[in-house]
Amino acid sequence: MGGNLFKLGRLPRADYKVIETELIQYLDQKLGEYYRIPRYYDDKPDFGDLDIVVSSAVLTGNWEQLRNEIINDLGLTQYKSAGAVFSTVYRNFQVDYFVRNHQYFESTYNFLCFNDIGNLIGKIFKRFNLKYGEQGLQYVFRRADNHYHKDLAVSLDIDKIFGFLQLDIAKWRQGFANKTEMFDWVVACPYFSVAPYEKLSKKME
Repeated sequence: MGGNLFKLGRLPRADYKVIETELIQYLDQKLGEYYRIPRYYDDKPDFGDLDIVVSSAVLTGNWEQLRNEIINDLGLTQYKSAGAVFSTVYRNFQVDYFVRNHQYFESTYNFLCFNDIGNLIGKIFKRFNLKYGEQGLQYVFRRADNHYHKDLAVSLDIDKIFGFLQLDIAKWRQGFANKTEMFDWVVACPYFSVAPYEKLSKKME
Protein backbone atom coordinates (compact mmCIF):
# COMPACT_ATOMS: atom_id res chain seq x y z
CA MET A 1 0.00 0.00 0.00
CA GLY A 2 1.44 3.32 -1.01
CA GLY A 3 4.19 1.89 -3.18
CA ASN A 4 6.85 4.48 -2.43
CA LEU A 5 9.32 2.50 -0.31
CA PHE A 6 11.80 1.94 -3.14
CA LYS A 7 11.04 5.21 -4.99
CA LEU A 8 10.26 3.39 -8.24
CA GLY A 9 7.38 5.51 -9.47
CA ARG A 10 4.12 4.32 -10.99
CA LEU A 11 3.44 1.90 -13.84
CA PRO A 12 0.93 2.36 -16.68
CA ARG A 13 -1.96 -0.09 -16.55
CA ALA A 14 -0.72 -2.28 -19.43
CA ASP A 15 2.71 -2.78 -17.84
CA TYR A 16 1.15 -3.45 -14.45
CA LYS A 17 -1.15 -6.12 -15.90
CA VAL A 18 1.86 -7.99 -17.33
CA ILE A 19 3.47 -8.15 -13.89
CA GLU A 20 0.19 -9.04 -12.18
CA THR A 21 -0.41 -11.90 -14.63
CA GLU A 22 3.09 -13.30 -14.11
CA LEU A 23 2.72 -13.21 -10.33
CA ILE A 24 -0.74 -14.78 -10.44
CA GLN A 25 0.70 -17.70 -12.40
CA TYR A 26 3.47 -18.09 -9.83
CA LEU A 27 1.24 -17.63 -6.76
CA ASP A 28 -1.42 -20.03 -8.02
CA GLN A 29 1.25 -22.72 -7.92
CA LYS A 30 2.95 -21.50 -4.75
CA LEU A 31 0.06 -20.51 -2.50
CA GLY A 32 -3.03 -21.93 -4.18
CA GLU A 33 -6.20 -20.52 -2.63
CA TYR A 34 -4.34 -18.80 0.20
CA TYR A 35 -3.62 -15.47 -1.43
CA ARG A 36 -5.66 -12.55 -2.74
CA ILE A 37 -4.85 -9.49 -4.84
CA PRO A 38 -7.24 -6.66 -3.91
CA ARG A 39 -9.49 -5.52 -6.75
CA TYR A 40 -9.43 -2.08 -8.35
CA TYR A 41 -11.77 -0.10 -10.59
CA ASP A 42 -11.73 -1.11 -14.25
CA ASP A 43 -10.16 1.93 -15.86
CA LYS A 44 -7.49 2.64 -13.24
CA PRO A 45 -4.74 4.20 -15.38
CA ASP A 46 -1.62 3.48 -13.33
CA PHE A 47 -0.36 1.72 -10.21
CA GLY A 48 2.19 2.49 -7.51
CA ASP A 49 2.53 -1.08 -6.25
CA LEU A 50 0.91 -4.50 -6.19
CA ASP A 51 -0.51 -5.75 -2.89
CA ILE A 52 -0.84 -9.43 -2.09
CA VAL A 53 -2.70 -10.68 1.00
CA VAL A 54 -1.38 -14.03 2.22
CA SER A 55 -3.22 -16.33 4.64
CA SER A 56 -1.31 -17.74 7.60
CA ALA A 57 -2.92 -21.10 6.75
CA VAL A 58 -0.39 -21.57 3.94
CA LEU A 59 2.61 -21.36 6.26
CA THR A 60 4.05 -24.85 6.67
CA GLY A 61 7.03 -23.43 8.52
CA ASN A 62 7.09 -19.75 9.37
CA TRP A 63 6.76 -16.39 7.63
CA GLU A 64 10.54 -16.03 7.26
CA GLN A 65 10.78 -19.37 5.47
CA LEU A 66 8.09 -18.40 2.98
CA ARG A 67 9.75 -15.04 2.37
CA ASN A 68 13.04 -16.76 1.60
CA GLU A 69 11.31 -19.14 -0.80
CA ILE A 70 9.71 -16.22 -2.65
CA ILE A 71 13.09 -14.47 -2.85
CA ASN A 72 14.74 -17.56 -4.33
CA ASP A 73 11.86 -18.50 -6.63
CA LEU A 74 11.60 -15.03 -8.18
CA GLY A 75 15.29 -14.16 -8.03
CA LEU A 76 14.66 -11.03 -5.97
CA THR A 77 17.57 -8.81 -5.01
CA GLN A 78 15.72 -5.89 -3.39
CA TYR A 79 13.38 -6.48 -0.48
CA LYS A 80 12.59 -5.35 3.03
CA SER A 81 10.67 -7.08 5.79
CA ALA A 82 8.87 -5.33 8.65
CA GLY A 83 6.77 -7.65 10.78
CA ALA A 84 3.91 -9.07 8.74
CA VAL A 85 4.75 -6.90 5.70
CA PHE A 86 7.25 -8.05 3.09
CA SER A 87 8.08 -5.44 0.44
CA THR A 88 9.93 -6.52 -2.68
CA VAL A 89 11.02 -5.27 -6.08
CA TYR A 90 9.92 -7.46 -8.98
CA ARG A 91 10.73 -6.28 -12.51
CA ASN A 92 11.53 -2.82 -11.14
CA PHE A 93 8.11 -2.55 -9.48
CA GLN A 94 7.16 -2.68 -5.81
CA VAL A 95 5.23 -5.77 -4.72
CA ASP A 96 4.05 -5.99 -1.11
CA TYR A 97 3.03 -9.20 0.65
CA PHE A 98 0.88 -9.00 3.79
CA VAL A 99 0.52 -12.15 5.86
CA ARG A 100 -2.65 -12.22 7.95
CA ASN A 101 -4.15 -14.65 10.43
CA HIS A 102 -6.44 -16.90 8.40
CA GLN A 103 -9.39 -15.72 10.48
CA TYR A 104 -8.92 -12.24 8.99
CA PHE A 105 -7.69 -13.29 5.55
CA GLU A 106 -10.90 -12.57 3.63
CA SER A 107 -11.85 -9.54 5.72
CA THR A 108 -8.44 -7.97 5.06
CA TYR A 109 -8.85 -8.60 1.34
CA ASN A 110 -12.36 -7.10 1.37
CA PHE A 111 -11.16 -4.01 3.22
CA LEU A 112 -8.30 -3.39 0.78
CA CYS A 113 -10.37 -3.78 -2.38
CA PHE A 114 -11.09 -0.70 -4.50
CA ASN A 115 -8.54 1.77 -3.20
CA ASP A 116 -9.91 3.94 -0.37
CA ILE A 117 -13.41 2.45 -0.29
CA GLY A 118 -12.65 0.64 2.97
CA ASN A 119 -11.51 3.83 4.69
CA LEU A 120 -14.58 5.72 3.47
CA ILE A 121 -16.88 3.02 4.81
CA GLY A 122 -14.95 3.09 8.07
CA LYS A 123 -15.75 6.79 8.47
CA ILE A 124 -19.46 6.04 8.06
CA PHE A 125 -19.36 3.30 10.70
CA LYS A 126 -17.55 5.63 13.09
CA ARG A 127 -20.83 7.54 13.48
CA PHE A 128 -22.25 4.44 15.19
CA ASN A 129 -19.22 3.93 17.46
CA LEU A 130 -18.24 1.05 15.21
CA LYS A 131 -14.91 0.33 13.58
CA TYR A 132 -14.47 -1.19 10.12
CA GLY A 133 -11.09 -2.47 9.02
CA GLU A 134 -9.03 -5.54 8.26
CA GLN A 135 -10.68 -7.40 11.14
CA GLY A 136 -14.16 -6.74 9.83
CA LEU A 137 -16.73 -4.79 11.82
CA GLN A 138 -16.07 -4.16 15.50
CA TYR A 139 -17.79 -2.31 18.32
CA VAL A 140 -15.53 0.09 20.20
CA PHE A 141 -16.33 -0.42 23.88
CA ARG A 142 -15.23 2.40 26.16
CA ARG A 143 -15.56 2.49 29.93
CA ALA A 144 -17.29 5.54 31.37
CA ASP A 145 -14.01 6.99 32.66
CA ASN A 146 -12.53 6.55 29.15
CA HIS A 147 -9.43 4.90 30.66
CA TYR A 148 -10.24 1.56 29.07
CA HIS A 149 -11.45 0.62 25.64
CA LYS A 150 -11.63 -2.60 23.68
CA ASP A 151 -12.60 -3.53 20.13
CA LEU A 152 -15.30 -6.21 20.24
CA ALA A 153 -15.97 -8.36 17.17
CA VAL A 154 -19.33 -7.78 15.49
CA SER A 155 -19.05 -9.46 12.09
CA LEU A 156 -16.64 -10.67 9.41
CA ASP A 157 -19.48 -11.25 6.94
CA ILE A 158 -19.18 -8.65 4.18
CA ASP A 159 -22.83 -9.09 3.18
CA LYS A 160 -24.00 -8.27 6.70
CA ILE A 161 -21.49 -5.45 7.11
CA PHE A 162 -22.52 -3.68 3.92
CA GLY A 163 -26.15 -4.60 4.52
CA PHE A 164 -26.08 -2.66 7.80
CA LEU A 165 -25.28 0.48 5.79
CA GLN A 166 -27.76 -0.43 3.03
CA LEU A 167 -24.94 -0.57 0.50
CA ASP A 168 -25.47 -2.55 -2.70
CA ILE A 169 -23.34 -5.66 -2.13
CA ALA A 170 -24.18 -7.01 -5.59
CA LYS A 171 -22.65 -3.92 -7.19
CA TRP A 172 -19.55 -4.23 -5.02
CA ARG A 173 -19.13 -7.85 -6.11
CA GLN A 174 -19.62 -6.87 -9.75
CA GLY A 175 -16.96 -4.16 -9.50
CA PHE A 176 -16.75 -0.55 -10.64
CA ALA A 177 -16.02 0.79 -14.10
CA ASN A 178 -14.29 3.92 -12.88
CA LYS A 179 -13.51 6.04 -9.84
CA THR A 180 -16.69 8.10 -10.17
CA GLU A 181 -18.88 4.99 -10.14
CA MET A 182 -16.97 3.72 -7.13
CA PHE A 183 -17.48 6.90 -5.09
CA ASP A 184 -21.10 7.22 -6.20
CA TRP A 185 -21.68 3.79 -4.68
CA VAL A 186 -20.41 5.00 -1.30
CA VAL A 187 -22.30 8.30 -1.41
CA ALA A 188 -25.53 6.39 -2.09
CA CYS A 189 -25.35 5.07 1.48
CA PRO A 190 -28.16 6.79 3.45
CA TYR A 191 -25.75 7.32 6.36
CA PHE A 192 -23.03 9.01 4.33
CA SER A 193 -22.07 12.49 5.52
CA VAL A 194 -19.66 15.06 4.12
CA ALA A 195 -18.99 16.43 7.63
CA PRO A 196 -15.76 14.44 8.28
CA TYR A 197 -14.30 15.67 4.99
CA GLU A 198 -15.31 19.28 5.60
CA LYS A 199 -13.47 19.18 8.94
CA LEU A 200 -10.42 17.69 7.25
CA SER A 201 -10.52 20.37 4.56
CA LYS A 202 -10.62 23.14 7.17
CA LYS A 203 -7.64 21.62 9.01
CA MET A 204 -5.64 21.65 5.79
CA GLU A 205 -6.41 25.31 5.02
